[in-house]
Amino acid sequence: MTTRIIIALAVIGALAGCSTTATQEDYGNSVASLIQAQTANPETLTNPSTAPVTGVDADYANNVLTEMRQDVSKPAEVKKPIEMVLWGSGR
Repeated sequence: MTTRIIIALAVIGALAGCSTTATQEDYGNSVASLIQAQTANPETLTNPSTAPVTGVDADYANNVLTEMRQDVSKPAEVKKPIEMVLWGSGR
């Protein structure tokens, strides 16, 4: 009787391990949808162009450079000394 119970539980456990969850069924679709959404011309995903890039939108490039220059740390802020306190010692 005990052997039958153990075998039944093992079969149930094996069958439960074979099932897939909703997360597993949808795995990777979020990455694919993000790549699709971030591509300026989705047709190039399946048919990429071999032509070199010849220009850039001037307003977009100016905005990118302006934002990048604003977020750069100042040298005085970066060169502050590092203070370490070990187990309440020190000050």
